[in-house]
Amino acid sequence: MFKSFDDIEREIDETFEELMSSRPMWDSSTGRLEPLTQVKESLDKIVVTMDLPLVRKEDIHLTIEEKNLNLEAPLVRCVRYERWGTHSDCEFSSFYKIVNLPTRVNPDEAKAKFLNGVLSVELPKTVKGKKINVE
Repeated sequence: MFKSFDDIEREIDETFEELMSSRPMWDSSTGRLEPLTQVKESLDKIVVTMDLPLVRKEDIHLTIEEKNLNLEAPLVRCVRYERWGTHSDCEFSSFYKIVNLPTRVNPDEAKAKFLNGVLSVELPKTVKGKKINVE
């Protein structure tokens, strides 16, 4: 029971740290947006979920290494950001993200699904966790 509270506290700390970091979720010089991403880990796999509105399935480019998942996906149309009352504006044309995975995965057994603008990637771990029964 205490382990689950520790896990919840760690997730809250990581989320807060990510939100408060100075790294923006876009790069106006390249026209790239960083998709909202969630990484969940279980004993035998990692599931990465990304929100990709305005993207077609056939345009998603995923590459995987043992500890990274790389995504590039052009938008079906550019998205323009204009700040009211200022001269700063920019245009975004694609999503780009490198997800650092918490452990090594088996790239050959990875599976991806895209439905209603949400990409879900299931990545089996190379070393699977095993529960040990205590006698």
